[in-house]
Amino acid sequence: MAEIKSIYLPRFTIGEDAFDLFQSEMEKYGKNIVVIHGEKAWNASGKYVLPAIEKAGLNLLDTVLYGHEATYENLDKITANENVQKADMILGVGGGKCLDTVKLAADKLGKPVFTVPSIASNCAPVTKISIMYHADGSFCDIPVLKQAPIHCFINPRIIMAAPDRFLIAGIGDAMAKHVESSWSAKAGEKLDYGSEFGITAGRMCFYPFLNDAEPAVEDFKKGIVSEALENSLLNVIVSPGIVSVSVHPYYNGGIAHSLFYGLTSRSHIEKNHLHGEVVSYGTLVSLMADQDYDKLKPTWELNKAIGLPTCLADLELEKEDPLEDVLKLTLANQELVHTPYPVDAKLLREAILKLEDYRG
Repeated sequence: MAEIKSIYLPRFTIGEDAFDLFQSEMEKYGKNIVVIHGEKAWNASGKYVLPAIEKAGLNLLDTVLYGHEATYENLDKITANENVQKADMILGVGGGKCLDTVKLAADKLGKPVFTVPSIASNCAPVTKISIMYHADGSFCDIPVLKQAPIHCFINPRIIMAAPDRFLIAGIGDAMAKHVESSWSAKAGEKLDYGSEFGITAGRMCFYPFLNDAEPAVEDFKKGIVSEALENSLLNVIVSPGIVSVSVHPYYNGGIAHSLFYGLTSRSHIEKNHLHGEVVSYGTLVSLMADQDYDKLKPTWELNKAIGLPTCLADLELEKEDPLEDVLKLTLANQELVHTPYPVDAKLLREAILKLEDYRG
């Protein structure tokens, strides 16, 4: 019997009136809803979400703080909550760690989940994976979910209430998705439909930013919902999600993310730097290791222009640091299960050192 293959493409609505679609998108799943949120996210979005739930005619059972980290301890607290267990559906409101925790909780309970991103820093609002961490902030694992969120509602005004560094980090994280997916398939093996589709769609995670990223960041700072900003929000949240849910797991990661997980072994990384910031540095390392100078030059220049890392000092690390612990964890990470050629500590260390002297 042939293997059954399914692709759950992201469903989303973007706009300042996006929440007007709560009723049409949610009522088919029931009436009782629970909101699980991040603390800062709820302060920015509660005044928009609560009236929209009432307008949609839904019965709000509870609003629940998810915690402060994407940990299994917080997951257990959510799934044990009586109101969460009674709800017909769950609405997650927050950043990536909140939404990954909420998605996994919904998956465990067999409930439909909807998402409202409060920041544009990753594709967690639309993917069917959750990235989980230990309580100390170090990487734990990446469970695969049964399906992606039912629908993602993107209100630019909520996202613009957060500091601009989250959008900047999101741009860095999104650009890595194209670099990693195309690199992972570089050996030339035959791709199935989903992988070819996802890798092709991944171009949207990279090339539009070369024109849109700088004006989008400027408009974000000015509070202007412009075309460049909306396009950038979609290419941070949705485009990488299309890659993530479409491609074979072999092509869903690479050097940039594995290096990030390795770097989380240094406590200051999770404390002082956003996921996408660190991943964007890993993208530069990946492009240098691959000698892909056509992509390296514009990526390095964009990083420099919008304030993403371009060297070790930007991550509070020193050139003389051998990074042996970091590289050991990097190479052991599941993101490097499939590579187009052997990747070892020597290759990565040399790329890191070459990047130190690179000036575009």
